[in-house]
Amino acid sequence: MIHLLRNSTFLLFFFGNIISLIGFGFNLVAVSWLVLQETGSEFALGKIMALATAPGVLLALFSGIIIDKVNRKWLMVFLDGFRLIVICVFLLVLAKSGFKISYLYPVTILMGLGNSIFWPTAQAFVQELVSERDYFPANAVLSASYQVGSLLGAGLGGIIVHIYSPFAALCINAVTYFISGILISLAPFQRVNMKHEPEKLIVALTRGFVYLREKGTILILGLMTILSDVAIWGALSVLTITLSREVFLAGSWGYGLMDGFYGIGALISTVAVVSLTKNLGRSKSLLVCYAIAGIMCFITPLLASIYLAATAYFFMGLHNNSARIIIRTVFMENIPNNIMGRVQTIFGVYTRVMVVSSALAAGWIVEYHNVVAGMTFTTIHYAFAFIGTILVVYLGRSSKNILAEAT
Repeated sequence: MIHLLRNSTFLLFFFGNIISLIGFGFNLVAVSWLVLQETGSEFALGKIMALATAPGVLLALFSGIIIDKVNRKWLMVFLDGFRLIVICVFLLVLAKSGFKISYLYPVTILMGLGNSIFWPTAQAFVQELVSERDYFPANAVLSASYQVGSLLGAGLGGIIVHIYSPFAALCINAVTYFISGILISLAPFQRVNMKHEPEKLIVALTRGFVYLREKGTILILGLMTILSDVAIWGALSVLTITLSREVFLAGSWGYGLMDGFYGIGALISTVAVVSLTKNLGRSKSLLVCYAIAGIMCFITPLLASIYLAATAYFFMGLHNNSARIIIRTVFMENIPNNIMGRVQTIFGVYTRVMVVSSALAAGWIVEYHNVVAGMTFTTIHYAFAFIGTILVVYLGRSSKNILAEAT
């Protein structure tokens, strides 16, 4: 892994990505607290979280073509600048007129648009930067940047909101996007001109679908295992803050603690996953990861303190992110770079639809039933990922086993 960070382009991208994700963490905590502070409704928060994913659903197919056709480095710089402007305008409105939840709707939509393009662009950019033999360590390093960013963003964001205000957290959010854009723009990357045969729009739009139709195991693996991420971005984005406030009576600092421990576990996974796959292989590693993450999710609301809940989140992060690294490596090994953006955005559409459904369902369940029922619902996400892995292993016996180590 260390040799990747000796590459100045990868290093600047790595730190830019970390800082951008720190900003995202500050944004998530600040917005969540604003909504709950003003409305007191978890269902309202679920609707805001769902709204953040809508632009990605509507524009994903076109964004996939953009990601595959343009210089990905400068696309990420543009997206950092775009999100910086959105946050700055929102801060000006807050300073002048105060908070109204109606002001948050356009901000959430525009930020969701920027986020929905930035993340698959980063994934495709990494595939472009490294050789095939470095896909696994590159995914581990990329994941480390996500986890360090998320860890610092959620942890520090919770503290800033608790001591100062959501407004202060959003100011820091704006600064992070500025710094991220500068760092990535300084990366000395010259894109190799990829050969793109002239394509009609319909052909360009459907190439990802054609690939997935022909690669059934990739399709099944994506559709089922993505639900483990949906659990984090959908249901748990609503339930974690509710657990902290209503079950453990810990407020925003408890939210930061749980999210931070998840991030620590996920960060450690970037090293631990190497040993895990070496000893168990990819298939068994995935099964173990989804089983343990699901169990931790289920028991969290039954625990006696916020510290035990944070420990459960640590193990959830450790195993959920280990599985994510394995899956992303499998995708890189099997999906050609010139259509990676389109395939990623097809999965992105599916992910966002499921995140919308998951966030809304979790918000409704906890508001009209209880948080234990909400966490049980979230555990089902991991059960489906577990079943999907078994299906791919079974299908791999009669065709190419995509979970086998690349040779």
